Amino acid sequence: MIVTLAGHVDHGKTSIVRAMTGVDTDRLAEEKRRGLTIDLGFAYTDMDGRRVGFVDVPGHHRFVHNMVAGIAGRQYALLVVAADDGVMPQSREHLAILRLLGLRSGVVAVTKIDRVPPQRVDEVRTQIRALTGGTFLADAQIIALSCETEAGVQDLRAHLERAATALHVEPDDRPFRLPIDRAFTVRGSGVVVTGTVVSGSAKLDDGLVLASTGNPLRVRSLHVQDEPSTAADVGDRAAVNIAGTSVDEVRRGDWLLDPAMREPVTRFAVRLAVLEDFPRPVKHNAPVHVYHATSHAQGRVLLIEGTPIEPGGTATVDLACEEPLHVKVGDRIILRDQDLGCTLGGGMVVDLVVPANRRRSPDRRKRIAAEEPEDPTITLAALSQREPLRATTFARHWNLAPKRLDAIVKDLGLAVVEGHLLHPDLLGATTRAIGEKLADHHRRHPDSPGLTADEICTGDSAERDTGRLALAWLVERGSLRVESGRYADAEHRAAVPANVTRLFEEVRTLLDSVQPPSLGDLAKRLRRPFPEFEREMRALTAFNLAVRISDTRYFLPDRLLELAELANELNSQAPFTVRQFRDASGVGRNVVIEVLEYFDGKGFTQRIGDTRRVVGDAQIIHRHFGSDILPP
Repeated sequence: MIVTLAGHVDHGKTSIVRAMTGVDTDRLAEEKRRGLTIDLGFAYTDMDGRRVGFVDVPGHHRFVHNMVAGIAGRQYALLVVAADDGVMPQSREHLAILRLLGLRSGVVAVTKIDRVPPQRVDEVRTQIRALTGGTFLADAQIIALSCETEAGVQDLRAHLERAATALHVEPDDRPFRLPIDRAFTVRGSGVVVTGTVVSGSAKLDDGLVLASTGNPLRVRSLHVQDEPSTAADVGDRAAVNIAGTSVDEVRRGDWLLDPAMREPVTRFAVRLAVLEDFPRPVKHNAPVHVYHATSHAQGRVLLIEGTPIEPGGTATVDLACEEPLHVKVGDRIILRDQDLGCTLGGGMVVDLVVPANRRRSPDRRKRIAAEEPEDPTITLAALSQREPLRATTFARHWNLAPKRLDAIVKDLGLAVVEGHLLHPDLLGATTRAIGEKLADHHRRHPDSPGLTADEICTGDSAERDTGRLALAWLVERGSLRVESGRYADAEHRAAVPANVTRLFEEVRTLLDSVQPPSLGDLAKRLRRPFPEFEREMRALTAFNLAVRISDTRYFLPDRLLELAELANELNSQAPFTVRQFRDASGVGRNVVIEVLEYFDGKGFTQRIGDTRRVVGDAQIIHRHFGSDILPP
């Protein structure tokens, strides 16, 4: 269990840690000289067989940024209030921060009781009950103690022992994330970073990345709660010895991450709760300090609804930060006002997709309203009914492992098409619309081979994307076929128009060769005007009667396949040259070059210097028959 202390400056937080562990967490010379905590302090002890860690945070308002860096959502809160001072400004601010960051349990200590009469202790208890009312500490035990006389110290120890024994940490199958609060070198070991694991687990030899650079790292060794370990799990205070970087590249606010989860962002949406005692409404473009785990950036609040947020109010807003942060949906953030120097509020990240334009559009608002940042299943069900979602992007935004996402997809019955997730309702409506459009087209134009994707998929960007994925899904299942870039019902066979049939009968004999004449020669032999003849010939490709391999030459499909098979035979021995292909085929050099360049363009062959090799299947030529109609 990790205990995070909070409270006003000089209320005795460091003294409590020393009484519990015997460790003085004020390690800096400046802290010793001034007699107050400036940076985070850490200490550990065993309590009834349980390892308990303490995070001592500064209480002075100037160091709230350090205080925030020491808090993680699964920690146990220890709010400290001195009996002589009573509840003070940072008592209120620290409690608000603990609440906004999602802490759910804790205890309150009234310190310095040796300095005041008993009735004063009772007064402070009353102040604390008023302060904590309506928060997660509303029913928390209040323990009065003195670190000088040790009165009540054992009561606090006993309470923490019971809390540590009762602590149950749920398994966490999310990818590993650790916000770094310290980085240093250990002679003989190298770089060590410390932090509280916020998700997942890391083990020896795991491959991770440094979030700021993306540099790959390897876990060399681990300490958990200041003891050697083979794994660091969610909620643990961990020291990770990493290989692959220097200490100069690491700073507080950086992260250790699963490589697939790295995505720095400067804009994201937050469901913001403004504190009730914040002195003014939050307006659009308000300058703020943004705190996320151990990270800090300056930024601005961009309102979505447009109206200022009153104290005590909530609203979804966009945050625009000056530096990238490594947030995920569901993470909690704290905002402090830059001008007033006090905590404005905080909230939960709800979306990492912030459009450059139309941030306030009705569609954007509906999308955000549909998100439930604590439940990816609810969010995925809602969003996938609106538009296709790329699976890897959704997993990265939510910090989901592949197995977890697969389970959600299976539970919801989502379709997976080309890496995108579609709700069955959306897919069903789209496929029905496509079927109706094609049926109507086949009925009206029986001689048409079908419609292009652009003709089928209309509407806004999301609707077009959905349509194209639905087409791929229908083709994969055999309901539709696609030829020459045109989609048709699987049972539909276009009737070849009489004029196209007549033209094909005229040219078929002339094209029935591995070296058919050029388009110009065909026009001369048939005594046809070239411009008109060129336009007519393009119709042959639409019905797979001929393949246009260049601006000036057509092939019969079977003849072109013969040359593809010849290329396969030559390739079985070694990469081949134009000359070798020419000699083996008996085709003139100019035609050979046109054929090979066509093969290159279709991904059947690949040119390497003066040679070529086959890199695809000959069937790839089948799939491209008739798709070479060039624009007029």
